[in-house]
Amino acid sequence: MSALVLDRSSARTLIAFGDETLELPGRDPTWCDRLRELLAGRRPDLLAVGLGPGSFAGVRSSIACLQGMGLALGLRPKGFPSAALCALASGLPEVTVVGDARRNTLWAARFAVGPDAIVQQGDFHILARDRFTPAADMVSPDAERLAEFGLRPVTLTADLLPEALRRLTGALSEDPAPFYLHPAVGAAPAE
Repeated sequence: MSALVLDRSSARTLIAFGDETLELPGRDPTWCDRLRELLAGRRPDLLAVGLGPGSFAGVRSSIACLQGMGLALGLRPKGFPSAALCALASGLPEVTVVGDARRNTLWAARFAVGPDAIVQQGDFHILARDRFTPAADMVSPDAERLAEFGLRPVTLTADLLPEALRRLTGALSEDPAPFYLHPAVGAAPAE
């Protein structure tokens, strides 16, 4: 199977097609051109996209790109939590991934990482930054921004994508939509 996997939730744009990978700076304006060059006219059998949490614009543009490709190719893109890449990168069998949710909050999700599966254990949680207590089994793609907590940093790389896809295949979302951690600015709160 030739899968195209795209994640733009972090400081890097990560792309994998089959066993070929490509990493670009997150704000690289040429990422669509580079994606097209990587495909070189070849047709993927599966489209998978990282849903975040992370860069709002990066996640949304990734989803839109693969939805457009999916229309042209007759494929429905599938989604996965980008935090699962962090869990895989941690090397730990059970790990909590923590990130900066802005607005003085953090997001966290727990994962079990086995040889054949990465399983998210529960939903993403929003935590007040001033009430957060770190633990030894926590990692973060935002460790530099969250330096006061001493979280173990993880770096997302494109070579994680094929292995993450293999372990996440049964857990891919059928209707990719970004993880929204906060209500839209200016939106009326739900009653």
